[in-house]
Amino acid sequence: MAEKMRQIRLKSKEERRFKQGHPWVYSNELQEVPKGMEPGELVSLHDAGGVFCAYGFGHPGSLISFRELSRDAAAPGLSPSGVEARFFLERFRVAWAFRKSWFQSRQSMRLIYGEADGLSGLVIDRFCNSEQTVYVIQPHSAGMDRSLPVIMEAILKLGAENSESRQGWIVLRRDASSREREGLTREPVRVVRLSDGQDEVDASVLDSLRSFRFSVPGVMGSTLDLSADLLSGQKTGFFFDQLQNIRLLETLLLRKWRLEGTGARKETRILDLCSYVGQWGTHLLQVLAERQALPAVITCVDASEPALRFAEKNLNEAAKQLGIADQVRVECLKADVLDPIHGLHEGGYDVVIADPPAFIKNRKSIPQGKQAYASLFQTALMRARPGGLVACCSCSQLLSNEDFFEVLGKATRRSKRTVRWIAQGAPSVDHFSRLEFQEGHYLKCQIAQVAESP
Repeated sequence: MAEKMRQIRLKSKEERRFKQGHPWVYSNELQEVPKGMEPGELVSLHDAGGVFCAYGFGHPGSLISFRELSRDAAAPGLSPSGVEARFFLERFRVAWAFRKSWFQSRQSMRLIYGEADGLSGLVIDRFCNSEQTVYVIQPHSAGMDRSLPVIMEAILKLGAENSESRQGWIVLRRDASSREREGLTREPVRVVRLSDGQDEVDASVLDSLRSFRFSVPGVMGSTLDLSADLLSGQKTGFFFDQLQNIRLLETLLLRKWRLEGTGARKETRILDLCSYVGQWGTHLLQVLAERQALPAVITCVDASEPALRFAEKNLNEAAKQLGIADQVRVECLKADVLDPIHGLHEGGYDVVIADPPAFIKNRKSIPQGKQAYASLFQTALMRARPGGLVACCSCSQLLSNEDFFEVLGKATRRSKRTVRWIAQGAPSVDHFSRLEFQEGHYLKCQIAQVAESP
């Protein structure tokens, strides 16, 4: 007897949001959860009248009871036995084809961005240099966790198609706290060779992944090299989502310094609050070199000692490659940016970046998180010199745009500075949006210029 896929049904009048394109169904929108349904099981979703709507992952114990995979009733690679590798491989090919319009083949990027790429609960970042490729996989849902064997099989095939197998690895990261909401446990990191799918045990290879050197897009079509820990660094080890906002700040600085000149300035000072591995400052070194806004001092502040070591390394290596090492000084300060920080020059920085981790983890923490953002942004505004630029960012999905502007307003008033908000940022193109999925719009960035006089 042929195996049959389990079906779930939407309540009457609870179909509109899903039919308008939202990829989730919440538990209170279902008629009932079938007995015996397992977390992450592949099921078919039907409307109240029994008409097929989509295939996806069901979860009887989660607020998100259904995560869409396909609205095609004849979708290949989906069957009662589960999701096949060919389904994921085709999605990976589509994602890769889109990103090749925006990234060079040996530049690193986010390959799979969850719901935006039609794979709810899955994140894959692709780190590469001229010879090596590393795919870092993070499954955030029970369905993706359950499908890991075929996901990895599909990545192995994609790597072979792109001739990446000889020098390549898959890093499986199942250590995110978000997994707990799906009833998943945190698991140790696992490294697999792209060449044969076997676990990597070579200690030298594992050490290299703890300080992996990879390439990202730089200024004006160039390529920039950075290092990060792909085995235990935050998230997948790096944050690709800020590239567009960094590019916006670079563009403003290039324009500003070209028009006003830099000869009268004794030195350019940049302050990077919550610097992590120094991504913002390393990019800005290219602008400093291009506009000859030298000598320069770049100060990185972060609570993580390992992150600061990477920041110092990345900045110094980039300065050497640009031929300006003797004109750049890097300062690293280990501190909590929400505490009073000694040694920072008030009103003394040409550029200040405030790019913190998410201060809001759940709805209960919204009031406290808003206060934290206001405090940090006030610090950033007060540290900028007259005419300086300040970039303020938030990656808290639960902080609405309205609340973000409220926080910026509060920080401006408290700083007692005259501030012109001149540009609004956006996520990088590999973190593109689906308008019908507002939950995916998490990253916010505003850039200001502190006025020369009241």
